[in-house]
Amino acid sequence: FGSRQFLTCFLSSEVSMRLVSFVPLAAADFGQPVVAYYSGISLDTVKAGGVNALSLAFFSPEAMSDPRCDFTDPNTPCVKPASGAGGQLGFNWAVNVMTTAADDLAANAGAGASKGTVLFSFGGLTEGGAAWDKIFSTPTAAAQFGKNAAALVAAATTAAKGVVTVGIDLDVEGTTSELPHFDAFIAAFRQDAAYEKVPLMLCSLSGLADPASADNYKVGLLQQHGPSNKGVTWLNMMVNNVASSCDDMSKFWRDERLEFLPSSNLVLGMWGLNNAAWILKDPGCTDGSDPLFPWMKKTGAGFGIWQWWSGDPSPIKAVVDQVKQGGAPTLV
Repeated sequence: FGSRQFLTCFLSSEVSMRLVSFVPLAAADFGQPVVAYYSGISLDTVKAGGVNALSLAFFSPEAMSDPRCDFTDPNTPCVKPASGAGGQLGFNWAVNVMTTAADDLAANAGAGASKGTVLFSFGGLTEGGAAWDKIFSTPTAAAQFGKNAAALVAAATTAAKGVVTVGIDLDVEGTTSELPHFDAFIAAFRQDAAYEKVPLMLCSLSGLADPASADNYKVGLLQQHGPSNKGVTWLNMMVNNVASSCDDMSKFWRDERLEFLPSSNLVLGMWGLNNAAWILKDPGCTDGSDPLFPWMKKTGAGFGIWQWWSGDPSPIKAVVDQVKQGGAPTLV
């Protein structure tokens, strides 16, 4: 995201594959997500790439924790770029992206969805964890962030005339705490942003199930405040920092220690055209005894593309099509 060149996923060979998949409680309205992280490059190619959702990266979480935030002002200082993000990011910019991309996102909407989705993504690697630690240090601060996030969704939905589903993406990285008052955030956010109508995504290292992972604490957050309790909608399991096959990543994405999460509430991180040589490939996508792509078609697990970039999007579309076809080869 912006200056985020690589992400470190904690990888371990000591994992087991999940054996079963669960039906989500209420995620069908959003369809199977194909989320591209977007910062201003090549919006005109999202339709050709099979994308049905955008995560606008990145906004400052600290600015959103101010109790004086007023989203009736399109120039609100509460919606500003995170560290390392482009200076163009703001409320008006986001609404313009929504209205410009609405038809293209809707054209790729998954079953059960009538329109595309656009998320405000807060945080990112360059932003770091200090603001998150502060926001989640007290129930009052965490609840204020949740209240403001819900108000932002409502204001953007109105400004964009409802042409897309608007949601929130929490890219929490670099913290020293384990977000002790995440519960207060969820309660305040969901009071004004219903689970069935407003998606909430939480980003994590793909190896979060391993107790040695820096993100292992997020397993507990998701057990308490995940889809089963109508809190977080999607877990975005981020890209690896080395070239990885579907076999490599399936060990983490289908870890049985995460089987409490419905598979349809997983968003699996894939490199985009910014690192095209590392786009997911066999072994394990379409071949082997338990290939990933047919499993994704069956369960509704989605993709999170880091990041949307210039160039011919056909390599991305080929992967999306393979998932939709249950692993059948696609010529590009």
